[in-house]
Amino acid sequence: MSESLIVLKRRISTIKSTSKITRAMDLVSSVKYQKWKKVYDDTLIYFKSMKDTMDILLSNLDISKYGFSYYYTGYEANNSIYVIVTSTLGLCGAYNYNIFKTVDPLLKEGDLLVVLGSKGLIHYKNSGFDIDDKYANIMEQISYSDVKSLRHYLFRLYREKKYKKISLCYTKYVNSLSFVPVIYDIAPLNLDLFEKKKNYSYPPLFVPDCKTCADELFPHYADSSIYKMLIESQLSEQASRRNAMQSATDNAEDILDNLKIVYNKTRQGKITQEITEVVAGSLASERS
Repeated sequence: MSESLIVLKRRISTIKSTSKITRAMDLVSSVKYQKWKKVYDDTLIYFKSMKDTMDILLSNLDISKYGFSYYYTGYEANNSIYVIVTSTLGLCGAYNYNIFKTVDPLLKEGDLLVVLGSKGLIHYKNSGFDIDDKYANIMEQISYSDVKSLRHYLFRLYREKKYKKISLCYTKYVNSLSFVPVIYDIAPLNLDLFEKKKNYSYPPLFVPDCKTCADELFPHYADSSIYKMLIESQLSEQASRRNAMQSATDNAEDILDNLKIVYNKTRQGKITQEITEVVAGSLASERS
């Protein structure tokens, strides 16, 4: 066998092995995607209920009339807190790149980066920003209690009045093929995001009053929002990894098919050459 055939055979064997790995990872990602999709769908029910309640409360408040807490008004400061949601594992396509591309231009000296996921820690390791890795591992097993702890921690930093806002950069899930990096302001709350609901068959009753209810409800709404966004990021990560592994497997199959064609052509050419040499030698011996 010629040297070129040996090289081609090795490449075919290598690509076959790689294809098996990417196909296995595709299957694992598909299972994880289905798991997180169910969690996300269940989470949406609770989040939408909290959102509807906030819509009702804020629709019945005159913002200019009441002195709101820092949840709604914010502080006068120059710096911000950015909670950046990244992955812990790799091989998920452009998932992390799109997050960094979105948030990096907004960062400035003095901002605090609360990074979730090891890929974010690697990316910002030598960036010169103030990095907080206290909750870097929260994405490995997201729980509501951990999210509540994270929210308490963020608001404790926020109440120090060193930061004007808390922004969470996460990946919004659109569908299984589309994910969009989004920056959402946790505090102060963007009141434009809430619907004005004024038409009621029976006016709602607020005890002791609407403002107190709004202030009391906000931390729970923030918990449900953060939890929903972290679940959404995890779902987007798994979908992105599944798509990346599917593409890698398809590309491996295409390369494998092309290499097999080249291998067969080379092998056929080698056989033809050997037959020609045998025939030529036979004819030469007959003439002699």
